[in-house]
Amino acid sequence: MSKGSKVGVMLMVAAACVPALAKVATIQEWESPWKLTMQAYTFNRFTFFEAVDKTASLGLRYIEAYPGQRLSADRGNAAFVHTMSSEDKQAAMLKLQSAGVRLVNYGVVGLPNNENECRKVFNFAKEMGIRTIVSEPPEDAFDLIEKLVKEYDINVAIHNHPEPSHYWNPDTVLKVCQGRDKRIGACADTGHWMRSGLKAVEQLKKLQGRIISLHLKDLNEFNNKGAHDVIWGAGEVDMKGVLAELKRQNFAGHFSIEYEYNWMNSVPEIAECIPAFNRISAEVGQTDWQWIFNGKDLSGWKGDMRLWTAQDGVIRGETTPEKQTHGNTFLVWEGGRLKDFELMLKFRIRNGNSGVQYRSKEFAEFRITGYQAEVENAQGKVGFLYHEGGRGWLVNVGDMMLIDEKGQKKVVGRVGDQAAMIKAGYYDEQDWNEYHIICRGNQVEQYLNGFQTIELIDNDRITNPEDPADRNGSIREGVIALQIHAGPPMLVEFKDVRIRRLEPRYGDAVLLFNGEDLGQWQVNGPDAKNKWVVGKAAVSPDNPKLLVVQDGKGEMINPVKEHGESLDFYSKAKFGDCRIEVEVMVPQGSNSGIYVMGEYEVQVLDSFGRMKMGSGDMGAIYGGFSPPVNACKAPGQWQQYVIEWKAPKFDANGKKTANAEFVKVELNGQILHKNLVMNGPTPGGVTGKEAAEGPLMFQGNHGPVAYRNIVVRPLKQ
Repeated sequence: MSKGSKVGVMLMVAAACVPALAKVATIQEWESPWKLTMQAYTFNRFTFFEAVDKTASLGLRYIEAYPGQRLSADRGNAAFVHTMSSEDKQAAMLKLQSAGVRLVNYGVVGLPNNENECRKVFNFAKEMGIRTIVSEPPEDAFDLIEKLVKEYDINVAIHNHPEPSHYWNPDTVLKVCQGRDKRIGACADTGHWMRSGLKAVEQLKKLQGRIISLHLKDLNEFNNKGAHDVIWGAGEVDMKGVLAELKRQNFAGHFSIEYEYNWMNSVPEIAECIPAFNRISAEVGQTDWQWIFNGKDLSGWKGDMRLWTAQDGVIRGETTPEKQTHGNTFLVWEGGRLKDFELMLKFRIRNGNSGVQYRSKEFAEFRITGYQAEVENAQGKVGFLYHEGGRGWLVNVGDMMLIDEKGQKKVVGRVGDQAAMIKAGYYDEQDWNEYHIICRGNQVEQYLNGFQTIELIDNDRITNPEDPADRNGSIREGVIALQIHAGPPMLVEFKDVRIRRLEPRYGDAVLLFNGEDLGQWQVNGPDAKNKWVVGKAAVSPDNPKLLVVQDGKGEMINPVKEHGESLDFYSKAKFGDCRIEVEVMVPQGSNSGIYVMGEYEVQVLDSFGRMKMGSGDMGAIYGGFSPPVNACKAPGQWQQYVIEWKAPKFDANGKKTANAEFVKVELNGQILHKNLVMNGPTPGGVTGKEAAEGPLMFQGNHGPVAYRNIVVRPLKQ
């Protein structure tokens, strides 16, 4: 917020709604035009709150609610419905925000030819941020529905229950849509088409241009109303044909999972539907992810085939008393060396020790050196980073590590609290676990089941990828491999292995805060008024509006009690075009701001629980652009901004030739702004003037706030 401005925030926080540690939403899900969504009816034996938790546990970040589901165990008979009380709506929104799940669709709900009743549904949708109402309206209601669709800018998607329901045949859907606004269309339920004896691909072709969303299903039988859901790709629907047809139509929208079988324990089956969808999406060319294990055999991989097999869609590595390895051995992907990339896979280990190798090289037959993500049944250890055959231990779970040009290691911050991660269940010893590994230049990140486990900025000397003996230094490219560790008999399994190559748009990561002192920063005013310190931040146990400083390091904290007690703080380093990553913590009701180049403010405010976001709320470009959704976490939690930025351009005479631009602003994994052109600076900056370069500034004169893990990557020239 700019200096001198005030914003009042009414906050209602139920402690039960705020988890100790939230998962991180993976970037590719928010950016993808195809968005997997959970239809809450899948969990109709549970409350809406439980449905949200199950959705988040599956790594999904969108939900479609239906009317009538009991809201929560502690809210009596309250149900999720468009007529629920303001208090119940607030509780639902807090639950969604706490879980990082966005409510996008609502239905199947009635839309009668009654304006008062229809407006109740549309008003509710607008208030809750719902984009699509799913319904089976009477035909005489469509003049009214079209009027409301235009007025509210909210879609209406016509759902098809099986024959003899009114809309079982797409021809009827097309008839009521003819000549209507394009925001009126179909919610295509592939399972109900199958029950009615209709082939899904043919119906999608009929509905081209009118498909708004889907209830995506696969059933065990065709043309049988008693058929039940099965894992996608295992049933009678032509799933690849369905997705190929939607790709041909350039469909962009939500695929709701409505799994109407095994009601009390459907999560394991749904968990298998998700990678099936992702794999088929890649096969039809919808994504740039490449699946590097075909699920059938070990084509494209090499290793000691006494120990490695492919069975039931899984890579198995196993040693026994009869089949042993006398040193660590690896299954190596033969697809070549990767530089900047993302790697995702699932693993399960029954006993022993293993690892996922990346940016590695083979120095002897099936022997590998390079980065290794740890795989073993050891809470607090699985997820750490090791340099196999090189520098050994690198980064413990929960740490952000900097290795300098001399090879010296220093923990400069935290990406998570190890004890809290264990309590939150970041690793499941009994089931499949998913790694997500991201390498960009000198920056390495590892995520396990959605929880970030480590981050490394590796500025050590760069090893030669062509020299097998050059092992002690940072690694910028190499192969992917899977490990069997020498020792007692062991069994490890891997599946759903895929990669995505990344365009190296930005240069090496520059750490702007060393975690130990504030020597890289300066105040915008007299030093005597500076209250910024280094330590570990926590919400005061006596006052939720304040922060306290605990012993430790890694966090830059402004522990003031009132506005005006401290000063704005800005980096001595200056940047132009760049990518900024930073985490921020605000206590209840507090306020700060991130000023790109010291002049363009991205708002920091405790907006948790707000149902309508304004230009002064968390994620706003202050005073100009409101965030489209509330991506704010609960006060006292760490929240991550990613900002991609283009600086203003000037000619040799100092005349501006191009405006500044927020290429992307992302909060907690959700994209809030794209390609926002700035005609000039926002209020309250360092100088109030535009320049080709500028510092990163944090507002410090408005309230308590803390920052950590401050990384800038300049745009490559």
